[in-house]
Amino acid sequence: MITEIVNLTSGGTISAPVTAQKGAIHCDGRLSKTRYHLQFEPFDTSSIIGPTLLALVDIVKVDTCWGKGAGILPITPNGIEVSLKDGSQYQFIVGDPQQWIALLVGQQ
Repeated sequence: MITEIVNLTSGGTISAPVTAQKGAIHCDGRLSKTRYHLQFEPFDTSSIIGPTLLALVDIVKVDTCWGKGAGILPITPNGIEVSLKDGSQYQFIVGDPQQWIALLVGQQ
């Protein structure tokens, strides 16, 4: 997995390859933080985990979590969990969790 976050534009879009996880389902894609949103775009457009667009103002908490195999076996500590105002949670396996947390915590 590539571990660096790339500043793609002068407008402040930050993007990196990640793996989204929901239970036992994993999907590789690209996570981007824009001025107003956190967006996940899967590489495989037919994936069960489809494109996700989260408003930064709805994020209430960002914390580390484990990337899991089969949805239960912890295999990597490089995960982040994004919690929203409505109680929903999204998990992403990233190259540098602390860097993503620092990027997102200031947006809350």
